[in-house]
Amino acid sequence: MDFALDDEQALIAQTVRRFVDKDVRAWAADADRAGAAPPRLTAVAGDLGFFLDAVPEAAGGLLDGPYSHLRRALRGVELGRGCAGMAALLETNVEPALAVGRWGSAAAQAALFASLAAGGLATTARDARGTLELSASADGLRISGKLGPLPALGVASHVLLLARADDEPVVALVDVAAGRREALVPSGWRAGAWGTLALEAAAVPAAMVLARGDAAAAASAEILTWYKTSLAARAAGVAVAAMAHARTYATERVQFGQPIGRFESLLRLRDDADTGAAAVRLMALHAGWLADRIKDGDGASRAAAHDAASRARVLAGDVVDRATVDAVQILGGYGFVNDYPVEKLMRDARAFAQLLGDERFDRILDLRAQEA
Repeated sequence: MDFALDDEQALIAQTVRRFVDKDVRAWAADADRAGAAPPRLTAVAGDLGFFLDAVPEAAGGLLDGPYSHLRRALRGVELGRGCAGMAALLETNVEPALAVGRWGSAAAQAALFASLAAGGLATTARDARGTLELSASADGLRISGKLGPLPALGVASHVLLLARADDEPVVALVDVAAGRREALVPSGWRAGAWGTLALEAAAVPAAMVLARGDAAAAASAEILTWYKTSLAARAAGVAVAAMAHARTYATERVQFGQPIGRFESLLRLRDDADTGAAAVRLMALHAGWLADRIKDGDGASRAAAHDAASRARVLAGDVVDRATVDAVQILGGYGFVNDYPVEKLMRDARAFAQLLGDERFDRILDLRAQEA
């Protein structure tokens, strides 16, 4: 088994790392204070292949052949080192574009791909707790309820929705114009263009319903695998960044005649965080590798990839929470001042364990279903 990156993978990681170090980290503090990504992000990131990397070439995108979730996980770790909010925007189009390209009708593909090619964004929502009211018919769906808060929903043109209608799984592409949108700026991922969407008996045409029933259950599992793998990778990057800032501070801060970074208690905090981040990175890369090997109609390969992504996300949420809190502790009182990056990173850590449902709760339900 070879764990080395090939030349293309190494180049992708290096390119994104340079982009993060040169631009994203320089923009992060101002973007957090403003609650919005800088206007230059779209142009600079677009030149590097973001936003349209999952859109087929024939539809104005950059995808020529199979999409690589392993390469996406590699870049996700680097993006997490920069800014979780901007990283969410850079990754938000992937799930909708891949899902519509694979399961969507010609009408769904035309609607979404035209919007993305024109510079639009799309996001992904999951009705994990069944709070939406959905009814299905031959003409499509009717949806009532509220989606979000979700990153990118404050500016997105479409939402890829995973839900249940009449106790049957469905995957649908929802036009944001069908509801009432409200932009939000939460405490974490403040540059992520968060928003909510209120729907009142909103009509989703049949052509915009990607899958129903067993096909929708299988599609949802695969979409969540993609999403969870990316989340885990980005969380690993946030944990790495937090400890890097803490290490710099601990080297410069002197107490009792020596840098505090030499104290055994702080060395242990840093070492535990670095170990956790390394483990999450490997698990995310493994989940991406398995996602690339899912075969149509093969439930075993899909289940293996989803399980790996789920476990990676569980560990990622724990590791990034602990690493960012420990980084704040290393800085002491300064850790709570927004002049230092670790305060922002601690706020950013929370969303990794919350988006699209509670991972541990889902796993409990899955285990109960298997035992039954």
